[in-house]
Amino acid sequence: MYSYSTDFVLDAFTKAYETALTNYDAAAALKEKGLHGPATSLAVLALEECGKMFLLDGLLFARGGDERHQRFTKGHRTHTTKLDTLELFPLFLHYLTTTDPRESEPRYKQTMVIILTELKQRRQAIADLMGDDFQLSALDALKQKGFYSHHVGTACSTNQEGISPELADAVISLAWRVVDSLRFVLRVSLDNYKQRFVTLRSKLDEASLTAIREQAVTILDDIFPPNEAA
Repeated sequence: MYSYSTDFVLDAFTKAYETALTNYDAAAALKEKGLHGPATSLAVLALEECGKMFLLDGLLFARGGDERHQRFTKGHRTHTTKLDTLELFPLFLHYLTTTDPRESEPRYKQTMVIILTELKQRRQAIADLMGDDFQLSALDALKQKGFYSHHVGTACSTNQEGISPELADAVISLAWRVVDSLRFVLRVSLDNYKQRFVTLRSKLDEASLTAIREQAVTILDDIFPPNEAA
């Protein structure tokens, strides 16, 4: 019925989450030692794991060979796809909050407003340095600069020289905001998220699944109208 088993999806989701935390913590440690180049690369890897979590969540209703199955099968191996997915991270984060028992608390709602505002600000800080046409997928090339020496023509650079400290700070700051927002929600609600996943899969029949897909298409069309695709 489903393209991937429930056990696989939830285990992969958990492992991606744990790896995102580990990669960010390693990035922060390297930054503290003044190694901003590789710190940036690990921060980008942390972001990629967050993107993978989003792709895995999309497998809830995936059937073998459908668009969600294809998106994950291709995307979880493609660095730029995982980063592109994070352009919709606020929607993913909002969905995760619906499994959090604190969701209705005024203080929680205020915290989420702060988080979403900071996500926008920190992404914009990178765009200010990399150009107005910046997309998160561009961080993949930056990640390579932080891991390897490179050259342009005959000019050679180390991994420390390939990324400015200012840009490194901006990328690491965004990674912190993304990873820490997941930590804030999932440290309480990860088990609830898993239980909802199991429950939805056990109760959905084909008619319900079709209705959900149609609603999802309607919502996406409202967010991204076809005539505004350009």
